[in-house]
Amino acid sequence: MKNNKFTLITNSSGFTLTELIVVILLIGIFGSIGLTRVNSQISNIRIQVAIDQLTADIDLLKSMAFARHDTLTMVFSTANDSYTVYTGPDGSRSAVTDFSNSASGVVSFQNASFANVDIAAVSFGGQPEIQFLPLGDLKSGGTITINTHTITLQDLTGKWSIN
Repeated sequence: MKNNKFTLITNSSGFTLTELIVVILLIGIFGSIGLTRVNSQISNIRIQVAIDQLTADIDLLKSMAFARHDTLTMVFSTANDSYTVYTGPDGSRSAVTDFSNSASGVVSFQNASFANVDIAAVSFGGQPEIQFLPLGDLKSGGTITINTHTITLQDLTGKWSIN
C-alpha cells in the first residue's frame, strides 16, 4: 500500500513590513497617551507636595514662635516663588538660617522638584507675609494661592484650610 503524505511548504519566516509599521505606530500612540497622563499626574503631585511643605512650615513657624516666645514672620515673594523666614519684631528682623528645608532661611519652589508650582498670590492684611506673635497667635488672617489651590489662614488661631 502506498502512503500519500502531502507536505505544505510555506515561506513565512517573519513579519511583513506593513505589520511591523502598524505595531510600531500603535506602540507610539499608546506610549504618547500614557506619557501625557503621567506628566499631568506628576505636575499634580508636585503641587500637592508644595502645599504640604508650606502648610507644615506654617505649623512649624507657629510652634517656633510659641516656643521661643518671639515674633516669627514668613515673607513671600510671588516673583521668585519662594518665602523667607525671619525672627524678631517688625523693624529688627533677621533671617532664620537653620529653618527646615531652606537655604539660609529661604524656601524656594524654583527648582526641578517643584516644576510648574506657582505661588500666584499672597495677602495677609494687605501684606505678603504671615506673622506669628510670641504666644503663637497669627497677627492677621489671609490667603495664599498656589496654582489654583487657596490656603486660608484664620485670624489669631492660624488654623489653615485648603480649597
